[in-house]
Formats: sequence, structure tokens, C-alpha cells
Amino acid sequence: MDPKQPARLPKIVGAIAAGLAGLSCATALAQTPASPATPASPATPATPAAQGMPATPATPATPAIPATPAGAQGASPGVTQIEPPKDPLVERREARQRASAEYKAKKKAAKGEYKGDVGAAKQERKTENKAADAAAKQEMAAPKQ
Repeated sequence: MDPKQPARLPKIVGAIAAGLAGLSCATALAQTPASPATPASPATPATPAAQGMPATPATPATPAIPATPAGAQGASPGVTQIEPPKDPLVERREARQRASAEYKAKKKAAKGEYKGDVGAAKQERKTENKAADAAAKQEMAAPKQ
């Protein structure tokens, strides 16, 4: 910034936002758990062949602590994690999703029932029409006296 020109609000806000973004990134990186690494001491042999065992292909060691997503703090075993209260808008959205899913399920069941009823009615009409056609054919085929 030039000391001769007045400071403008957007420039100041941009600089503050960039600084805060850098700090939040740094805290997220600082909160991630480090992978457990055990340094091998030079006095103990590190390879199985040196211990008299046959050499096997190397497999990656699995960490003793389960992996947690970035930014989340791992809770020690036996400690229950208390979740913060949800945002009212999130609760409202989830309630609407549940209601929508329930409505769709009811609608699908009702539609299936309706289609079944319509199919049964069609079948009944067909049998009635066939019976009426057969009766009409018999009447026409019967000789008139």
C-alpha cells in the first residue's frame, strides 16, 4: 500500500480475509493427528532377515488409531462424543426430506393399489364382454322359427 493514497475498505477487507483464511488452514493442519511412527534404534535389527527369519514382502503397517477425517479431533476409547446442536435450517431440511420420502412411499403404494384395481376391473370387463359376445353369437346362430 502506498502511504500517500488513502486506504480503501475493499483492500483492507480482502487483506483481513486472506489472513484469516491462512490462519484457518494452519489450524486445520495443526489439528490433524500425526501418524504413529516408531523409530528403529540402531542396536536392534530392523529386518526379519537379520533376526534369522525368512524375508517376506513388505506390507504397510496399519495404524493403531483409526483414521479420522481432517479437522476432526479423535476421541479416546470409552469417551462418548457429544455432537453440537444442529442448525435449525439443517433440521428443517432433514425433516422435509423425511416427509418427502414418506409421501413418495405412500404415493407409490397407493399407485400400485390403484393399478391393481384398474387391472382387475379391466379383466372383469373383458370377461363380461366375452360372455355377452358369446351370448349374442348363440342368439344369432340359433335358427329362427
